[in-house]
Amino acid sequence: MDDLDASELLALAAQLDVAAKDVAKRVYPVVKDHAQALRDQWRDNAKETVGSHGPHYVKAITAEQVPVTEEVLWEVGPESGLPQGGMGPGFEFGSRNQAPHWDGTRAAIGEEPKFVADIDKIVRELL
Repeated sequence: MDDLDASELLALAAQLDVAAKDVAKRVYPVVKDHAQALRDQWRDNAKETVGSHGPHYVKAITAEQVPVTEEVLWEVGPESGLPQGGMGPGFEFGSRNQAPHWDGTRAAIGEEPKFVADIDKIVRELL
């Protein structure tokens, strides 16, 4: 393979920049949709398990975009600033007072293969 000259290298860099922007445009809605689906399934699971101990916990489970410039990043889970949001670790992993519920873990296990399949589809379309 021949070495690239400066003009070819600049052209390649420009193509990669366009490709990166295309990836972000395609990936953003997929990540957003799966983050919200994860939140919704986590909430549904929690509705079944928290009982009378967590009347506000379900609403504390949120999905929010993290503002970054180089990534598409979302956080999903109990928000500690909301009523009973700080109880998330106790509900999820258990405590000396209760067995673990695994609401978020079960939601993540269910959502992961769908997310991976959607990302895989995008990657294959870009190749």
